[in-house]
Amino acid sequence: MSKSKKRKENYNRQGDEELKKDDNVIKDEEVQNEIKSDEKIFEAEEIDRENGETFNELAIAKEAWEKEKEDLLDRIKRKQADIDNLMRISKNQQAETREYALQDFLTRLLPVMDNLERALYAAKDDATIPEAYVKGLEMIYNQIFQILEKEDVSVIDAVGAPFDPNCHHAVLQVESEESEPGTVTEELQKGYRYRQRILRPTMVKVCKE
Repeated sequence: MSKSKKRKENYNRQGDEELKKDDNVIKDEEVQNEIKSDEKIFEAEEIDRENGETFNELAIAKEAWEKEKEDLLDRIKRKQADIDNLMRISKNQQAETREYALQDFLTRLLPVMDNLERALYAAKDDATIPEAYVKGLEMIYNQIFQILEKEDVSVIDAVGAPFDPNCHHAVLQVESEESEPGTVTEELQKGYRYRQRILRPTMVKVCKE
């Protein structure tokens, strides 16, 4: 065999080996690319799994927070209702205390009005009493009566009205042709009403039935 032919065969053989090497390199790169692709897919799946777990944890935490918030709001509403009730009860008690205290004061003031009224009538009937004194007593009586009216105190009507044991106190029964049986014929002492309550019943005479 000639030398040129041998060189040609050697060259071809080297080329084939290089081609095989190139094929192996290509195959190795493909395998590595596949491995990298699989790794990326695995990493993506792992991230998705972790994200899913995180989302579930967040959802559970949110649900627990919502429940806790509702519980707190419910407790706040109940506490506010309790406070409102206490304030309403306290306000009502204060109003009742004031009303009873005022009623007690007005009741104790009535004898003063009675004495002032008797003094006024006596002064009018006594000619020796100066007219200025009579007017002074009358002015004081009217001023006190106006104060009572501002506090919703009123005189109980008696004469000519049917006898009512709730607001009249009968001390005598008399015969009268001018009055209907069971009606009040005379007022002996004024009675007073405070709003819907009787401060003092009117002392009266009643016509016999």
